[in-house]
Amino acid sequence: MRSRLLQDLDAVIRSTQDAVEWARSMCRQASHLGRQGETAEAMKSIAVVRSKFAGSLGPEVAVWLMLAEGILWFGAGDFAQFSDRLKRAHGIAAATNYGAAKASCAAWLALSAMNERQYDEMIRFLGEAFRVASKDDHQALGRASLVLADAFHLAGRFDLARPWYEATRQHATAEGDESMLSAMLFNVASFRASNVKLADALGTHLADEARRASLEATSAAAYDHAIGTKSFSQLHPHLVEQLLIVEGKYQEAFEQLVRMDLNGLAHWGHAAHYADFATCAWHLNEQALVDRYVPKALAALEGPIDPDDAAYVCCRLASLVGASGDPSLAEELRVRASKKAAEYIDFQTSLAERLLQLSQLDSEL
Repeated sequence: MRSRLLQDLDAVIRSTQDAVEWARSMCRQASHLGRQGETAEAMKSIAVVRSKFAGSLGPEVAVWLMLAEGILWFGAGDFAQFSDRLKRAHGIAAATNYGAAKASCAAWLALSAMNERQYDEMIRFLGEAFRVASKDDHQALGRASLVLADAFHLAGRFDLARPWYEATRQHATAEGDESMLSAMLFNVASFRASNVKLADALGTHLADEARRASLEATSAAAYDHAIGTKSFSQLHPHLVEQLLIVEGKYQEAFEQLVRMDLNGLAHWGHAAHYADFATCAWHLNEQALVDRYVPKALAALEGPIDPDDAAYVCCRLASLVGASGDPSLAEELRVRASKKAAEYIDFQTSLAERLLQLSQLDSEL
């Protein structure tokens, strides 16, 4: 199904006599296709723009091209290239005071910073995006609103995230940007699932929240199927298997894990992936798989990992190694889990305070 945004961009591409407006629309088309997982089609649009301008790219066209290429790299899961292209685009937009693109660059750089756990940078770029964007810049404001909503959700404040998710929905609807709505639906389900799985590992079963997260995950997958996006095809199984483990449906969770491509999962998620494999294997009496994945999870714990994931993995592994006859390691993991859980709560409190300052500032702009 072709979105209204793509239809509107097609109309501009066919009718405009302005070379920059044509290039901008082509690049926005590529960005949208890239976010839907249509990488080949997106690359064709970018190639057409590069061919038309050859070696005579002006700063405006260069900004839109680099922004589109960065978003394409984001869709492909190469966050280093994503960040590099965005920074180049933002630098040109800032040097030329090209505000029409600067706000979008800042909004996407906020997402890049969030993905890399650089929260001070995320807040700085969000502030810039909200400050620079015009009121009808739905591309920039929608993306910035989604990042801010996700950040509040990460900070454990869904009550404060909700109005920003609603702002995201309004901006996306105004343009017919179904890819942004898809991202919003998936992110809401994903953050809720993360909260539920950690609570469950720590001994608190949030039945209502688990059901809600499961419904949100199903809704997000159904929406993606309806609009034909492939962006989250590698991540949906991971979201579903987390909730299945919480529900004690280990065979179904194991089947989801088997279908997953670990290459589509960010490196800081590997430890939880291995711990989930080991947990399912234990409950399915597959000791050989337990013996295979517990060491993998322990090794991944020593790499880059968020404190909530560290707490989750340590809790799961403590149960497994304790049952396997290593009480000393089990106790060590329980202590580590407790420390990481406390660290995560402190992080959430600090992040929420900083985000509140940002959101209050934005309401005054």
